[in-house]
Formats: sequence, C-alpha cells, structure tokens
Amino acid sequence: MSDERNFGITKFWVMTAIRHGVDPHDGSAMGRFLDEARAGRIEYDDAVLDHIAARDAHGDSGLSERAVVQLPVSLPAETELATVAEHAPAVVQLRALVDWVGDGRALTATGNLKLADARELVTLLGTSDIIDPLIGDRVFRTKSSTELPGLSHLVELAKEIRLIRVVKNRLVRVAKAAPLLRDGLALWTTGFDALPALDILIGPALWVAEHTRMLDSILDDVLPDILNTVYGLPEPIPVIRLTESVWMACTEAFGLDDLDPADATRWRKGVGADLWRLLSVLAEFGAVELTVGQPDPMYLVDLDPTWELEPGEPASLPPEAMERLRAALDPGVGPVDLVSLTPLTTRAVRARLLREGRYAPMVGELSEAEAAPLLGMITEHYSPETAEAEIAGWLAAHGGRERGLRQLLDGVRSCPFRTRAAAMLDVLAQNVPDQSTFLQGLRADEPLGPIATQMLVQEGEITPDELGPEEGLRAMTEQFIHLLELGGADAVTGALAELPAG
Repeated sequence: MSDERNFGITKFWVMTAIRHGVDPHDGSAMGRFLDEARAGRIEYDDAVLDHIAARDAHGDSGLSERAVVQLPVSLPAETELATVAEHAPAVVQLRALVDWVGDGRALTATGNLKLADARELVTLLGTSDIIDPLIGDRVFRTKSSTELPGLSHLVELAKEIRLIRVVKNRLVRVAKAAPLLRDGLALWTTGFDALPALDILIGPALWVAEHTRMLDSILDDVLPDILNTVYGLPEPIPVIRLTESVWMACTEAFGLDDLDPADATRWRKGVGADLWRLLSVLAEFGAVELTVGQPDPMYLVDLDPTWELEPGEPASLPPEAMERLRAALDPGVGPVDLVSLTPLTTRAVRARLLREGRYAPMVGELSEAEAAPLLGMITEHYSPETAEAEIAGWLAAHGGRERGLRQLLDGVRSCPFRTRAAAMLDVLAQNVPDQSTFLQGLRADEPLGPIATQMLVQEGEITPDELGPEEGLRAMTEQFIHLLELGGADAVTGALAELPAG
C-alpha cells in the first residue's frame, strides 16, 4: 500500500498534491496544481508515473474488475407488492390463459394456435394485437396466430415458466403449476425473470431486420444491463441515454466501427426503435413505466462540454454520442421519453443482484445494525434521500431521536480512523434538524470536537480566528491526522517542513 507504483493515476496526483501542501478537496487549488504540473514546474517521480501509465495502458491492474455499486432502494411492504402483483396485467393474462386452456386445446398441424382461438384470446386477454389491420385504405387479413406477436409472446412465456405445455399437439395445463398460479407475486416475478429467454424482439415473423436480429442475439446480456442501469435511480431516465448505451454495446459486440456513416445512422436508429419496442413490451408486462417530460438535471451534468473527468477516468460514451445526447436533451427541445422501473421490477432486479453475489442495499434493512456500521454503510452507499430514510428508521427502532442520536455519536467516537469518523459525522449532521446547532454543541466534545470545528469552519459558520489556542491547536492536529491517514508519515513531514517556522 505504501509503494507508489501500486497507486492509480488519480491517487498518484492526489498524493503528489498533498506533498506540495495542496488540499485535494479544494478544486481551484488542485486545478492550479495540475496546471503547474503540466507546465513542468512541479517535481514528481517520472519513473513511477511511467510505470503506472504503462500498467494502466495494458489493463494490468492486478485486480479483477469490480461491478458498479448499486444505489440503495426503497420498497413497499411485501403485502403491498403482493396486492399490486395480483392486479398486474401479466398475472391477469397468464391466469386467464391457463383457465382458457382448461382440459386442453387442439393446435394446428404446425403446432400453433388455431386462428379462431387466437381471435378469441386477443379479446379475452386484452393483448395489443390488431386482427385484420387497416393500413391506409386496405385491410390486411390475419391468416395465422403467428401474426399476433403479443399473444404469441404470452403463450411462449406460459410455456417457458411451465404453466402450460404441448402434449400430442394439444395445449394442456401443467398440474404442478397450481401453487404458482395462486401466488400473484411469485407468478409475476417468475414470468419477469423468464423474459430474457424469449425472442421478445423477433417473434414468429418470417422477415426481421438485421439490426433487430443483432440486438435480440445479445438480449440476454443487454436487458439485465438496461435494468441495472435504471435500478435505484431517483428520477426517470431519458430513453435516449439508454439508446446510446445499447448502440455502443452492439458496436462493441459486432465490430460495427467500420460501417460507413449512412449505414451506421440507419442501424443506430433501427436499434433505437427496437429498444423502444422492448420497453413497450416491458411496460405492458408491468415492469417499467414510460412517461414524457423534462429530464431531471442530473442526466445533463456530464453532457456539459466543460465537464471534467477524473484523471484516468474513461469517457462513458464516444464524442459523437455525447453530441447527439446534447442535442436531444437540450432544454429547448422540450419533453422527452422517460423510463423508470416499477416497484415489482425493483424487487425482482434486487433479488437477481443478490443471487449474483452483488451488494444491493435496501432502505430499512439496517434498522438492527450497530451504530458505527450503520453510519459507515450510509456514508459509502446512500444518497441524501435514502440516508435520511435509513437514519430515521434506525432512530425509530432505537428509542427515538434523543436516545438513538447518543448511540450514533458513540458509534462515531468508536471509529479509530479520523477521516472515516469525519465522514460518518458529516452524514449524521446532514440528517438532524439544525446542523449548525448540532455541530456547535459538539465543539467541547473531546473526540468529536476537532472534527465538528473543522466542519463549521468549512461551512463558514466560524473562522479560524475565532478559535481559542487549545481549540485551534486541536483543529490543526486533526488536519495532520487526516493527512497521516491519507498519505502516511512522509506526507505529514513534508507538509510540516513547508510551514513557516513560527
């Protein structure tokens, strides 16, 4: 850990800045420092930097790639989710289909539903299929049930999750599926988990566009990625952002970089239409909610041309994709298509993440945790909104605010690392009614006072000149302890050497 050659690019420059007396939390100071470094006016170990750069260029970090940390989510009670599932369109349709099958239904010689049965089911189940569609002034007669994708997908889903099966060219019910049919929440979840295994985009049509076949062939990977992206987001995400990510996945999987611009545009728009169709299927299933509105500003921040990446951080999308997003999401364009997960889907995605060994926190699950681990987890993984809910739930479970707050402060006091203790106290201070009064009340606290004083100075509530000799000395000592934890003894020695002798 002390060998600089094992640092990442970001840590290398942060530690170099600290050694030169620069506060890495001061954005302006860091900017000036990096400008000085680029101009060759900052001394650093060229050999170490070359080693780090060469290692990163070859992807040889010596570590396995970590999955993206998922945001904590809030979920209704299981009883509420069960009630919602009972009325979900997919559950109602699957149950109605099994009831319709009854003692068995004969199929055509090719193993499809008879057209008369298909016509009946479209009305009974309320699928989105149109029989004998009118296009322009011409009626196109439906000749086979395979021309009804909504119904076809529903029947295939029922087969996939073993509600029905084909026996001697007859569609029959599976007796063992009775308990699943009675449990609406389990039925919905089982059906949702089976969606990637179905040819949602292709169906039984004779002709399918090449870009559709391409996306469908990698849907097993793409669909979970889409759901993971939307999972936990506090506001609906613009569909166009997902479109660009899905197009990039197709480009990487099939090597489409060599397409000429016209073909690339045509294929990209085709993939966008396919994605919208996929989201529409999910919406009909009750898995996502599609709306139209102005995107939350959080989805525009990284599109600003002045947005700066962290040193060594790769761009999330190619420059041309960023330009398309800037144009599509410009506030002057007006409302755009947005998508969010329903609570049922959030529950199902979280269960899948946990099965995969991922960490997927849920608000409320820490109500019995010890104080220090609670604040540590919230500090690392929670948004302001979910942090507030988690702390409120914890306090309610531990005797109310007055009693629980004392326990949380004891948890901060017990932390042996001052930088972590500061982060824990910060998240706690953000969730009390009056942050300034709360921190002022801690200034005389022996273990927490120096941290509280630092926070008050940073917030402009007090100035260093207002501190008495002992409080000022303790606050300065706190700063050096933080520097010691972040950079080691050499960083402290270097910083002390640069201070005026007085």
